[in-house]
Amino acid sequence: MTVKEFLKSKTFRCVIVLLCIALLSGGLLAICNDLLFVSNEERVARTIKSIYNQEIGYTIIECDYSTEDGTIDNVYRLEDGNYLVKATGEKGYKQGTISVWCVAVFENGSFREIKNVSVAGYDKQTLMSKFTKSVLNGYTGDDPFSDVVSGATFSSNALNNALNTVLSYVQTIGGGDHD
Repeated sequence: MTVKEFLKSKTFRCVIVLLCIALLSGGLLAICNDLLFVSNEERVARTIKSIYNQEIGYTIIECDYSTEDGTIDNVYRLEDGNYLVKATGEKGYKQGTISVWCVAVFENGSFREIKNVSVAGYDKQTLMSKFTKSVLNGYTGDDPFSDVVSGATFSSNALNNALNTVLSYVQTIGGGDHD
C-alpha cells in the first residue's frame, strides 16, 4: 500500500475522525472545568451559608489532630466565635469512613455544644439514607453521640467516631486557636 492509497483509505479517515472527536471532547471538558470549578474557599462559604443562611467571615485554623477513631480534616474559626469543623470517623461498615461538617458552639470562651451536623461524604457506607437531618441533629443527653440508627450500626459507629473526634478536639482547644 502506498502513502497515497493509505491517505484515501477508510482506516485513515476513521483515525482522523477519532482524532477530531478526541480533540473536541478534550476542549469541551477543559472549558466546562473552567466554568464549573468550585474552589475550596467557595465550598467552605457554601457550607457556612447552608448552616447560617448568610455569609459569615472565617479564618482557617491549621490543625493536625486525630484520635484512634477519627481525624479532624479542616477547622475554621467563624466571626461569631464558633468553629466550623470537618471530621472523618473511621471503623464504619466494611472499614469505611464518614465525614461530617458541624458547628462547635462556644459561649464566653467555653465549649457549649455541637450542632448543625451534616454529612460531607462517606466511603463504603450503604445505609446513609437512614441518617436524616433529624437524626443528625437529634443528639441529646450526657453522651450526646450514643444514638445508633437501626440497621446501620457500623455506619453509626463511624458517625459517632467523627463527632466524638470533634468533641475531643474542641474540648482540648477550649476556645483558643490551637492546633
